[in-house]
Amino acid sequence: MSEIANYFLYRTEESETGLPANCVDDLNLDDLFAEIDYCNSSIGRQYLYYLLLSDKVSGIGKQEALLSSLSANTELRDFLSKTLKKLNKPDAYSIVSIIEGNNVEISRKEMKGISICRFLPFLFLALTLITHSGYFLTLFVIAFITNGVLHYRCKPKIQGYFFSIPQLIKMIRQAERLAQKREFASVAPHIADDLKEVEGLKKYISYFRFNMTLDNDMAILFYIVAELARIFFLHEAYAVGKTFKLFKEKSAAIHGIYQFIGFLDTLFSVSILRENLPYYCLPGENKVGERLRIRSVYHPLIENCVSNDLVLHGKSALITGSNMAGKTCFMRTIGVNLLAAKALHTCFAETFEADLQMSLLSSIHQGDNLMENKSYFMQEVTTIKEFIDESDNGNHLFLLDELFRGTNTKERIAIAKSVLSWLVKNGNLVFVSTHDLELADMLEQEYELYYFSESVKEGVLSFDYKLKEGIATEHNAIRILEICEYPAPLIGEAYSLVSKQIS
Repeated sequence: MSEIANYFLYRTEESETGLPANCVDDLNLDDLFAEIDYCNSSIGRQYLYYLLLSDKVSGIGKQEALLSSLSANTELRDFLSKTLKKLNKPDAYSIVSIIEGNNVEISRKEMKGISICRFLPFLFLALTLITHSGYFLTLFVIAFITNGVLHYRCKPKIQGYFFSIPQLIKMIRQAERLAQKREFASVAPHIADDLKEVEGLKKYISYFRFNMTLDNDMAILFYIVAELARIFFLHEAYAVGKTFKLFKEKSAAIHGIYQFIGFLDTLFSVSILRENLPYYCLPGENKVGERLRIRSVYHPLIENCVSNDLVLHGKSALITGSNMAGKTCFMRTIGVNLLAAKALHTCFAETFEADLQMSLLSSIHQGDNLMENKSYFMQEVTTIKEFIDESDNGNHLFLLDELFRGTNTKERIAIAKSVLSWLVKNGNLVFVSTHDLELADMLEQEYELYYFSESVKEGVLSFDYKLKEGIATEHNAIRILEICEYPAPLIGEAYSLVSKQIS
């Protein structure tokens, strides 16, 4: 996963924003990625992962005609698949290192020396053969040794590109093949210019010989002869210098070709994904007066997932219910579907209508941060403060599970109410789960109330995982302990204390 994430990390380090790490963890997005990944190439996987975590609307929605063609035309899809599979090597993940532009440079002075020295052995050898002079023979030997030094000084500079440069050549060649198909070339109007831009680069990187297998005497002999030729003419050293210079000059074109391959592979993945889903829909726009409309929405990672419906108008959603009843899973389902709508133009639902420009933030898994010496409560305070700052910009979807559970009940309810009232300002949409039923009364003007429930019959705990309107009224926590065979005196005391609180 670290190699797959490299392109996403590169884009976020450059200037883009993406989902924060805690949100990736909250929504189990690495697991989701594994479930939706039908890519043929390493580049495609990196690009799909980037789209999923970028929290932006991709261009997939504009390619529904091509997606239909891929589904109907098996010949076209097979051609795309076979071409992309030639980049299905772990080494291809390293192409991102070239796109990043942190390439080794050979100084102008050194390149000038290489440009001169590459002709000297030939010159002095020719003069030696013409004049039969020992003087020119000596100069030839000195020039050849000098070239050997320059050759082996440049070799370490390309060791970091042992994997990426051969894959870069393959990527360009496969892009050329794909661009010959009108259907594929249309997704990237710039691709013809980008491929033309890197023509000169192909000439130099073809000098590199990374994959020589010395498994017999002839191969060893060939390698020695080839190495002597590279020293004699300084082909490789000159190519290294020109290549690194061209990497910088052509970085935009290389990146464009990478995106072309990645986007096409993502389209292929989406076409296969849709065929393997029990059902799906395309995301729709909000109806007038509505913030969110979902019908038969489900989570793709849950086998035989119970689907749910929901319509929100001017309010956000506060969800109550006991543990394991489905509150947190439902919120994850909303978040996952919003991201899939943005990245894949595909939703795990029969209807999913929302503003796809909403940015997603979540606080579901919080914990102590030992490295930063932060307690659970302090870690959550820091995260929620970031949400409050972001909320001023408006149009966010916040997913919040059991706010401030790390502090006492009285202060928790007071702080949670204040925070939740603040976050719904500026057109933000909030989904929050809680056990604190007091919040329902305090927030009913700003939040629609929903709940999940469970039942205990004949000592068996069961859940229907269906979202219902209102507030949870069942309190089965002690009953669950009883089912788990906690000591009878302990259970009796718990029931007694609850009765006193109620009275």
